[in-house]
Amino acid sequence: MASEPIAFRIDNTVDWDGVTPVGLQRGDFRVFDQRYYVGSLEAPAGTLTADFFGVFSALTPKLVGVASSSSNPLSILRVLSSGDPDVFRQEVELSPRMVHVPVFAGDRIAIVTHESGSTSLEFVVTELSDRDHVQLASMASDEVGGRRVRIIRTGGSGFTHEPTTETWQPALSWDPSSGVLLGYEVVNGVIPARDLCMSPRAEGCLVSVRYSGIGDGVGRLFVVDGHLREATEVQDGLKSGEWSKVAFVGRDDFIGLSSPGPVGDAVVCDLELVRVAPGERLSERYARGL
Repeated sequence: MASEPIAFRIDNTVDWDGVTPVGLQRGDFRVFDQRYYVGSLEAPAGTLTADFFGVFSALTPKLVGVASSSSNPLSILRVLSSGDPDVFRQEVELSPRMVHVPVFAGDRIAIVTHESGSTSLEFVVTELSDRDHVQLASMASDEVGGRRVRIIRTGGSGFTHEPTTETWQPALSWDPSSGVLLGYEVVNGVIPARDLCMSPRAEGCLVSVRYSGIGDGVGRLFVVDGHLREATEVQDGLKSGEWSKVAFVGRDDFIGLSSPGPVGDAVVCDLELVRVAPGERLSERYARGL
């Protein structure tokens, strides 16, 4: 590498909002052994510039490692290449496992967390030489990410995807004890796939669902196209506790859930999702002659 790495830790008592510039400068940190900078925030913050608090030049390319004190998959980091937060080079989920992203001249880092309390973020920043950059490019790979969503419906009613003209965007929160994104809602309609896949750069997701609490009743799974909102049944006759077969939903498609009401207090729908990287699905279908 072109320089020795420098590490930063920032403890924040409120969630990162992805918008507000961080108010810390180099002199606001406690420095240990000239390589480890520790700072704290008690105010909204959300974006970092490429100079990292004035410790580096904003014009040099860098490799930035980042890790969080939580595994909440709703907490993300984006490397922004313009003023538009939806125009970004890379997006990664934050977790205690350190992941690395390249940062170039003029880039900003936007961070959003959903911890409802204190958060600690760790950064390890290294400036890149030309040779380092070439090696990084040759080793780059796009890691496939998956997640589990659990929606619990009480009040005596089951799930229904009708009317398909109604859009249902579940409010989900991270449950660290079960490792799932959890929602409690009684809303009818179809769920945008992009809200569950949570990866704007993906072509879509592979999805499988499971209903629990429906007794001897059966559940159904639908994929609804994003233009005409026509529902295609993926599978019928799902027994309580049985996982459906896997279906593909495109980035602008919708997921339709259908089940009878609960036998007990609630109907539970678990969704397992794995995003599909650009080109991956067609390549696999071509290889299989489909």
